[in-house]
Amino acid sequence: MTRSRPTIQEVARAAGVSPTTVSRVLNGTARVSREKVRAVLKAVEELGYTPSPLAQSLATGRSYAVGILVPSLSSPFYGPILEAITQELLPSEYRPIAVPTYWSLIEELEALEFLRMHRVEALIVLGTSMDTRAFQTCGVPILSLGQALEGERAYTLEVNNQEAAYRATRYLLAKGHRHIVHVTSHQGGQDIQERYLGYRKAMREARLPTRVLYGNLQEDGGYQVADELLDRFPEATAVFAANDQTAIGLRLRLWEKGVRVPEDLSLVGFDDIDLAAYQTPPLTTVRQPMRAIGRTLAAAAKALIEGHEPTLSPISLELVERQSVKEVSA
Repeated sequence: MTRSRPTIQEVARAAGVSPTTVSRVLNGTARVSREKVRAVLKAVEELGYTPSPLAQSLATGRSYAVGILVPSLSSPFYGPILEAITQELLPSEYRPIAVPTYWSLIEELEALEFLRMHRVEALIVLGTSMDTRAFQTCGVPILSLGQALEGERAYTLEVNNQEAAYRATRYLLAKGHRHIVHVTSHQGGQDIQERYLGYRKAMREARLPTRVLYGNLQEDGGYQVADELLDRFPEATAVFAANDQTAIGLRLRLWEKGVRVPEDLSLVGFDDIDLAAYQTPPLTTVRQPMRAIGRTLAAAAKALIEGHEPTLSPISLELVERQSVKEVSA
């Protein structure tokens, strides 16, 4: 005869505690003495007890789930944000459900419906190409990274990409560069568009022409655009890439073509992913505090679920100067 699933009451009897204490230990929702924690965990292991999320959801009428729309799970930019969100949620009863969308409108719509079906209690949007109207009927608090979304209980963690890109371009101008190329993308969201606008503003203020190429925000896109860069803009002395992945791919192809960084061509990225500091030479870039972003979004999601107003101070971005930029004669 098939043995039935152990119950929380059986775990409580084996550990010599109440079912409430077992629940608190497993959910981490309250302080419990070390001795009781050990007793509960020993009983759980011996009995092979596994809590049923469906049963918990049905019993409480809640999912305790925080939905996350993210363009890519493997991204060196979004990955640390997701990790920080998870770490911030772990001490609570809430858990993340992250769904990749790959900058595809169809994938985003399907992901949004999937998260609705799983009755998430809050939604974190790390990047979207959807019209804000798609979120107006979600019925849960929405937190967006850098892109304002309309609707009831919609909140934005502001990131001034345009100002940071403007300052990065001004940095190159101050180093004497006048032939500066910006590698951007038709993919991406509002943040990528704002970086282009910041570059364009700085160049126009300097009364210099803009030079723009398009990649895909991935290393292979940066690699592929390098040949076009050298063919179309042989006079270029500097490149400002819309993100570090583009800059890293570009750097590899430049090396293959015998173009030295920064001796022949200076290079600036955006994001300061972990690998940026370990390039040859180390990459000058605009730092986004990815883990602080994740912690802030997760804390805000918990506050909203519990009926409190979140704290969402604008995220400051800073230029990290390394060795990929050379000063040239104006």
